[in-house]
Amino acid sequence: MMQPAFKETLARYVPVEALDEVTNLVKQHQIRLKVRRGRLSKLGDFRPSRNGNPHQITLNGTLNVYAFLLVFLHEFAHLIVWEKHGRAVAPHGKAWKDTFGYLLREAVAKGYFHPSMRDEIIEYSFKAKAAGVASPELQRQLRLFDKEPAIENDKVFLEDIPANSLFVAANGRVFRKEDKLRKRYRSLCIRNKRTYLFNPMAEVTPAQEGKN
Repeated sequence: MMQPAFKETLARYVPVEALDEVTNLVKQHQIRLKVRRGRLSKLGDFRPSRNGNPHQITLNGTLNVYAFLLVFLHEFAHLIVWEKHGRAVAPHGKAWKDTFGYLLREAVAKGYFHPSMRDEIIEYSFKAKAAGVASPELQRQLRLFDKEPAIENDKVFLEDIPANSLFVAANGRVFRKEDKLRKRYRSLCIRNKRTYLFNPMAEVTPAQEGKN
């Protein structure tokens, strides 16, 4: 996203109440903000400035505005920690958790999130984790604001289906859920027999044996 249409483009992705704030943060910290099509393994990522290039935050454009803002704050917390500590602290250690939690509480106080999420976001801000966009409870509230609510499309969270179950991913391919490797689930693509890693909170559609 680049000027002069940056703010107009950003308005499609963040709540209107947070538009000026996010715009100012991007300008102030000279962030290269990229929006990608929905990725299966992650919702966003941060790359620190190096070799004269600016900080870069990449986010999934398929997220609803509240989820987009939450993931942006997750990645922006990485940026703040990097600017203060560099590689001296763990990426998702105490410094990041404290920073992300503070940013979430500030966003709630300023009215950037829907009132129905207030209590869940405040609670999550004190126990934020690296994996997933939010706690399962908050994620369920967030998806109510999707353009096509998952509940109406028989979608579930990957972490909620049993091991060895088949599911259809956002790209239309069928996978078999396997074991969890640290923060993501390993899943076998039925068509090409390759293994992929999925976010535990990825929304998938359960499938039956024989579908490919």
